Amino acid sequence: MKNVVVLCSDVINSLGLVRALGEAGYSVECFCYGKSTGYIIGSKYVSKGLSFKSCVDAIDYLVKEYPAKKERSVLFTLPDPPQYYVDLHQNELSHKFVIFNAGEQERVVYWMDKHNISSLARKYGFTVPWMIKMSKNDAVPRDIIFPVFIKSANSTEGGKVDEGICYTNDELTSRIHNMTSNQFIIMEYVKKVKEINYFGIAIKDHVYIDYHDVRDRFPKDGYGYYNSFHKCDYDEFHQKMVDMIKETQYQGLFDVEFLVDEEGKKYFTEVNFRVDGEVYKLLPGINLADYWCKLVDIPKDKLPDRLKTGKDSFYGITEVDDFRISVLTGKVNWAVWLYQFLKADKRSLVNQRDPRPLFIKAYDVLRRKWFRKSGV
Repeated sequence: MKNVVVLCSDVINSLGLVRALGEAGYSVECFCYGKSTGYIIGSKYVSKGLSFKSCVDAIDYLVKEYPAKKERSVLFTLPDPPQYYVDLHQNELSHKFVIFNAGEQERVVYWMDKHNISSLARKYGFTVPWMIKMSKNDAVPRDIIFPVFIKSANSTEGGKVDEGICYTNDELTSRIHNMTSNQFIIMEYVKKVKEINYFGIAIKDHVYIDYHDVRDRFPKDGYGYYNSFHKCDYDEFHQKMVDMIKETQYQGLFDVEFLVDEEGKKYFTEVNFRVDGEVYKLLPGINLADYWCKLVDIPKDKLPDRLKTGKDSFYGITEVDDFRISVLTGKVNWAVWLYQFLKADKRSLVNQRDPRPLFIKAYDVLRRKWFRKSGV
């Protein structure tokens, strides 16, 4: 089987990617950065694991120290920063790895800019919230209609810590002052009732989008962690997504995100040009990571028209985060939540076939709480 490498942060979704590859039979080399990487590297599917302080350090290792092999290794990235830096070093890495790319070096970075990808989405007829791209030195326009949503122009700079809803000009001014990113976007706030993500693979002029998820349980300014997954309808809406991705010339795994308002209207928000965080929850339907490894060596004219898919619908849960935002806040009865937890086809941390990450994570959390309590 192909040699596979995962470049990731310490988020729970990275463990899902490792497990998706491991359950398909791959032995994973995992290069992970962050404060709590042990539970990911501790997965039984990791044959080699190294921890780094930052994504830049991890990239530096891959560029300078990772050995070139007879056959290029397949490189997976998650979340945005790894893909951002891989694209910046595409020319240096491409002789060692099969990497996600959009042709020329830094072209993925171009499409990761929310203003650029939103302009492309409008071209294909998607409804996009109005937005203004600004920097900290710019004056805030006086004609802004509140509430608004603010976020970094590029998620590699500030990420979710810079995201939030502002209801007044004073709130907006204060949040801009405290932004970690210099470039940001002020956009129309959509009062969502659902989040819908479409998952796919783009390769050699073929774009496969077979499943989407629906999340209708989330905090006001946050993200949902309990998902129902469904096979896509191959309709006009689906074709527009396919055509949009084709124009980017992107090669790799991706997802297209939408918000749905109270009237059922879909608003395009972004495309993630890397492995989506729900890749492990998709396994009852399709293993996109496994398919990517199998498709990269197939000539363009031999690629299948459709990928082989599994269940029509299923459920997945990020159990720790969902328990926190659903049960601890009183939004969901604990008995109902327990039923949904047991019903889920895939869970993010609890896994009988790969139990060690759960125990490492629990030990790490308890250890950090003890140190804080003891003042050490």
